[in-house]
Amino acid sequence: MRRAVPVIFLAILFLLAVSTPAVFPGSSGGNITVPYALADGAGLTGYLSLPREYQEGKRYPAILLIHGGLGDNQGVRNRAEAFLRTGPVKKHLRPHYAVFSAAYHSDYFGGPKEIESLAAALKTVAGLPQVDPGRIAALGVSHGGYLALMCAAHPRMPLKIKAAVSISGVVDVGAFLEHRFRGNRIAAGPAARALGWPPERDAGTRENYARLSVLSYLGNLQAPVLVVHGAGDNLVPVSQARRLKEGLEKQNKQFEYLEVPTGKIGGHFIFLSSKEMWEKIGAFLKRNL
Repeated sequence: MRRAVPVIFLAILFLLAVSTPAVFPGSSGGNITVPYALADGAGLTGYLSLPREYQEGKRYPAILLIHGGLGDNQGVRNRAEAFLRTGPVKKHLRPHYAVFSAAYHSDYFGGPKEIESLAAALKTVAGLPQVDPGRIAALGVSHGGYLALMCAAHPRMPLKIKAAVSISGVVDVGAFLEHRFRGNRIAAGPAARALGWPPERDAGTRENYARLSVLSYLGNLQAPVLVVHGAGDNLVPVSQARRLKEGLEKQNKQFEYLEVPTGKIGGHFIFLSSKEMWEKIGAFLKRNL
C-alpha cells in the first residue's frame, strides 16, 4: 500500500495539470503558440517546443503530441499546453525533438471532429519551418494514444507519419465505452446518442462503432507502431492493447509491444512512473526518426 501512494500523488498532479486552463499569448513559457483551424473555421491552438540544440534555419524530427482526457474547448479549456509542460515530456522528448502539442475538438470519442482536428494538426506541424515533414511521429496517452494510432492508420490523414506510439491507449471505442460505463447509455453520452447503444445491439450499431475502431484501419498502416500498456490498468483495460497486438500480428505489421507490470492503482498512469517504458520509447523513436 505504501508503494502505491507516490503513484496516486503523481496521477493527481497529472490530472490537475492537463485540466488547467491555458492562456493564449504569442508564446507561453518558451513555447511557440501555433493557431490552426478546421474546415468550418473552428479554431484550435497548438504549442511548439524546439529541441535543446536548436539552430535557426535547420529542420528537425518532430513529435505530434496528443493529450488524453476530453477534447479542447477553445478559450475555456486547452490541455495541449499543459501536457507539453509535464515532467516526462520535458525530460524525454523536448530535448531531442521539435514537439508540437495538439489540441482537438470532439463531437464524441473517435468522431469526425476529432479525426479532422488531428488531420489539421498533422498538416500544420508538417508545414512549420522548424520541422522536417518527412520525420514526424505521433505520440499520445489514453484518448491521445487512440488518436496517435489513428494518425498512422486513418485514410483521412494528409500525410504518412514515420512512427506512432500509443501509451495506455484506447483501440476499440465500443468495447471501451461498454467497459467504462457498464452498459449505461446515459453515461456513455454523445457516442451513444450519435451511434446507438449498446454497440452490439444490431448490424447498424456494429457498423457505426467499427468505424471508430483502430482495428478497422490496420490495413492502411505503414508506419511502425509502439504499443505500451499497464497490465493492471483499470481505466483502459489491457485487453485493448492485446487485441491490437493480435491484429498487428495477423496483418504482419511492424510493431513493438510492452506490457508494464502494474497494480490497478496507478496502472493507467505509467506515463508518469515507468522508467522501462521511457527507455523503450526513446530507443524506438531514435530508430524510426
